[in-house]
Amino acid sequence: MRCPRARGRCDLRRDGQGGRAAPRPEGHQKDTSLPALFQGARAGREEGPGDGGQGTCVARRSGGRQASSGLGVLRRRSAMKPYAPAFILLWSAVGIARAAKIVVVPPIMFESHLYIFKTLASALHDQGHQTVFLLSEGREIPPSNHYRLQRYPGIFNSSTSDDFLQSKMRSIFSGRLTALELFDILDHYTKNCDMIVGNQNLMRALKQEKFDLLLVDPNEMCGFVIAHLLGVKYAVFSTGLWYPAEVGAPAPLSYVPEFNSLLTDRMNFFERIKNTVVYLISRFGVSFLVLPKYERIMQKHKVLPERSMYDLVHGSSLWMLCTDVALEFPRPTLPNVVYVGGILTKPASPLPEDLQAWVNGANENGFVLVSFGAGVKYLSEDIANKLAHALARLPQRVIWRFSGNKPRNLGNNTKLIEWLPQNDLLGHSNIKAFLSHGGLNSIFETMYHGVPVVGIPLFGDHYDTMTRVQAKGMGILLNWKTMTESALYEALVKVINDPSYRQRAQRLSEIHKDQPGHPVNRTVYWINYILRHNGAQHLRAAVYSISLFQYFLLDIAFVLLVGAALLYYVLARVARFVCRQSKQLWSNDKHSAVNGHYQNGIPNGKYRRNGHIKHEKKVK
Repeated sequence: MRCPRARGRCDLRRDGQGGRAAPRPEGHQKDTSLPALFQGARAGREEGPGDGGQGTCVARRSGGRQASSGLGVLRRRSAMKPYAPAFILLWSAVGIARAAKIVVVPPIMFESHLYIFKTLASALHDQGHQTVFLLSEGREIPPSNHYRLQRYPGIFNSSTSDDFLQSKMRSIFSGRLTALELFDILDHYTKNCDMIVGNQNLMRALKQEKFDLLLVDPNEMCGFVIAHLLGVKYAVFSTGLWYPAEVGAPAPLSYVPEFNSLLTDRMNFFERIKNTVVYLISRFGVSFLVLPKYERIMQKHKVLPERSMYDLVHGSSLWMLCTDVALEFPRPTLPNVVYVGGILTKPASPLPEDLQAWVNGANENGFVLVSFGAGVKYLSEDIANKLAHALARLPQRVIWRFSGNKPRNLGNNTKLIEWLPQNDLLGHSNIKAFLSHGGLNSIFETMYHGVPVVGIPLFGDHYDTMTRVQAKGMGILLNWKTMTESALYEALVKVINDPSYRQRAQRLSEIHKDQPGHPVNRTVYWINYILRHNGAQHLRAAVYSISLFQYFLLDIAFVLLVGAALLYYVLARVARFVCRQSKQLWSNDKHSAVNGHYQNGIPNGKYRRNGHIKHEKKVK
C-alpha cells in the first residue's frame, strides 16, 4: 500500500468494513525520544515502506493478510540492526549525563532521620546518582555502596549525641525541660555549624567535589549556610512534620493550625486566639532567636556575598515535606512544595521464628505492639510501671521494645525485647493495636498497614502528629503528664474493640497508597526534576521576592486608610460649608416674612433707594 505524498507522516488503518482512517493532522508531533525509537525498532515489522522519503505509511488490518510484503519487513529489520548499538550507546550516554552528585547534611542527632536519608540514598543510587553524607567523626553508620561519607570533627559522635538526647529525655520526664534547656539544644547545633563553616580544609574538599545539589534537613539549618558557601543549588527535605510559615505558602490562621499548637483545622474562637498567639511566638522565635545565630556565624567567618538567613531559607528550589494527604489537614500550598511522607513504608517480611511463634500463639485475641522509637531508650520508672500494669490487664499478648530495668507488675502476657522488626509486626494479621510515642516514621508505618494506635507524645512533632491521628479517627492521644493507668487501659480497650478505629486506619491506608508511586520514588522524581530544570525556578512563586508589607497588603491598607481619611476630611469640609450656608439662609429667612411686618428684611411700606429707606406712598 502506498501513502499519498504529505508533509508529515500518515497513518492509514483499515476498519472492519475496509474503511480508511484520515491521515494525521499537520500539528501531530512524532515522538523522537529514545524509548519511542526503541519501540519503533521493535515494531518495525508493522511499518510499510516510505514514499520517496516524503512520509512513512503504517497500514494495519483488523483481519486479513498483512499489508506490507515480507521482503519489506526483512529490509527494515536489516536496516535497523546496524543502528541498534548506536541507540543503546546514546541512551547510556544520556543516563550518564543526568547522573548527579548530591550532598546531604543530616541533623547532628536523631538516628531516625538518618534512616530516611539512607533509604533515599539507595533509591538515588539506583538512578545513577552519587550521594555524600556530611557526618561528624564517630557517627556510626553502616558502610554501603549507595553513599559515601565526608567526615569532619564535630561536636557529637554517636555515643555523645545519644547521651545528650537521653539527658534531655530525663529532663522531660522529670518536668525540668525548660526554655533554657531548649536553648541549650540550639546552642549545640550552632556550635557544630560554627565548627563546620570554620573548617577550611573541609570546605575546600567539599568545593572540589562540585556537587549538583544539596539536601537540607530543616532540623539542621546549617545546611542553608553550607549550600551558600559551596554556591550549589539546594532543596529542603524535611524528615519531620514541619510546615512553617517560612515555606511561603498561605496559612490562614482560621483553619491552618500552627506547628506546636496541638490544634486541628476546626477551631472555635478561643482556639483561633491560641493559634494566633502560637504563630506570633513562633515567628518571633525564628526571626529573633534562631536565624540570627546562624547569621552571626556567617559574619564571623566573613561569608561572602552577605545573605540573610531568611533569604537563604526562601532560596530553596523545592520543599519536600515528610507529610501526606492522608495525615495532614487540607491547606493551601505552592507548586514547589510536595508531600513525600512515608519513605520507610513497605510490605511486611516474614518474622523470625521466635517472634512468629509468639504472635501466632495469641490465637483470636491477637497481640499489641509497644514501641517508643529508637530515640527513647529509657522511660521514667513511673511511666514504665503504669504501662506494665495497664498492659497486664489486657487479654491480648504484648510485645514491648524495652531497655532498662524490668518494670514492676509486668504481666505474663508481656514480652520485653530490646529490638524488634516493627514494620513486620505491624503488618502481621494478628496485630490489634499499636502503643507508640507518635514518631512520624512509626505513624506512617502504622497507617500503611491500617493499624489503630494509642499515642503518648513525648517531645518535638510527636504532639502534632498524634493530634492529626486522633482527629482523623485512627487513634487516641494521651498526655503522659496526666495519664493514669486506668486511662491507658481504657484507651487500648477502646481502639481494640471499637471497629471504627481499625476501619478508619484502613481507609487512611488506602488514601496513603492511592498516589502516583511510592513516596521514595516520588522524592527521586522531584530531585531529578529540579536537576533537569536547573533548580526549577518556574515553580517558585513571587512570595519569596516581596516584603511583608506587600504580602499582607499593608501598603494597600495604608493607601486606603489615607484615602478614606482624605475623603472624610473633604466631605466634612463640604458638609460644614453647606451647613454654614444653610444656617445663614435659614437665619435670613427667619427674619423675612412675606405677609408680615418684614419683607426682605425691610419693614412693610418702606423700600430702599440710594442706600436709604424711603416710605412708600399709600394709594387710597
